[in-house]
Amino acid sequence: MSWARLRAAPAPAVLAAMTFALAGCGGASQGTTHSAPGTPAASAQVTKGRELYAADGCEGCHSLDGTRLTGPSWKGLAGSEVTLSDGRTLTATDAYLTRHIVEPDALTVRGYPAQVMGEAVEGLSLRAKPADVAAIVAFIDSLR
Repeated sequence: MSWARLRAAPAPAVLAAMTFALAGCGGASQGTTHSAPGTPAASAQVTKGRELYAADGCEGCHSLDGTRLTGPSWKGLAGSEVTLSDGRTLTATDAYLTRHIVEPDALTVRGYPAQVMGEAVEGLSLRAKPADVAAIVAFIDSLR
C-alpha cells in the first residue's frame, strides 16, 4: 500500500498494513516457541521486540540496515552463518540468538569486542525475562 493510500485509508486498514509490515517475511526457526509468521501473536511479539530494541539500548550497538556498529547488524542476522572469536562457525538460530542475548560473553562474534554486550545488558536481567528475550529474537527473525 502506498503512502498516499495509507494516509487516505481508514484507521483499521492502516493498522493492518503496519502490522503486516512489522511482521516481516522471515519465519521462526524450527524448535522455537514463536508464533507462526503473519499471526496477530507473531506481529505483537515482533512489535514488542522492536520496542525493546529501542528501550533497552540495543540500537546503540546493533543497526537494522547492515551498518557495522559496536555489535553486528541485526539485518539478515537470523539464519546466517556466524563466526565466533574462537573460530567456530554457527548458524544464528533462535537458540543461538537467545543464548547470546542472555549469555553474551559465551558467544562473542569474531571481529567484535568481547565483554561489551555483557556489560551493556548486565542491569537488564534478561535471563529472568524470557518473554522479552523471545520478543527480541522474533524481531531479529523479522529482519531476514
